[in-house]
Amino acid sequence: MKKIIALVCSVILCLGLCACEQQDPDVPEGMKLVETESKDYSLFVPEDWSVDMSTGVVSAYASLVDQSNISFTGFTVKMRDLYAETVASDDTGSDSEVKGIIDVFWDSYSEDFAETFGDTMKYIDENGEESDSPVYTRTTFGGFEANKYTYTARVTGETYKFTQLVCIEAGYVYILTYTAVTESYDEHLEDVESIIANFRFN
Repeated sequence: MKKIIALVCSVILCLGLCACEQQDPDVPEGMKLVETESKDYSLFVPEDWSVDMSTGVVSAYASLVDQSNISFTGFTVKMRDLYAETVASDDTGSDSEVKGIIDVFWDSYSEDFAETFGDTMKYIDENGEESDSPVYTRTTFGGFEANKYTYTARVTGETYKFTQLVCIEAGYVYILTYTAVTESYDEHLEDVESIIANFRFN
């Protein structure tokens, strides 16, 4: 009887382990899914990062001590207004037109940053050079064309470095932001690149 009980327990344990291994087959190794009410996207962060939903924005922090973090938000935009301010392209729907739409959006969206940060806000180009005017690199985010803006600014006496990916699709703008003090920025770049690479729209 003891052997039978032991055998049954072993089978149950094996089944349990198999179930654990198969629980979330789409979650990248070493990462966890950020649970939100939205089913429109899947956002994964490193397992040791702390998720924070208390501000109404989806956020995750490297640790309680190191406040380097990413945040993600999406909201509707009036595409008609953006198109009206965009120089019409001869090739409708071309990549150049999409760039223009994101540029026009950013001009308006970043006005608040300029007011908050003042002349401490400096854009950083691919070569590490500073600029007072917006500069960006072209990339993709969740399979959509996106602009990536990187800049530094002083907040309460501390210099922070920000990277924001912006894409616009079907009347929605989506923004992923990475924020860190300049000294810690490079430390988490690998994690952030993994977060970006594994992000997907459902």
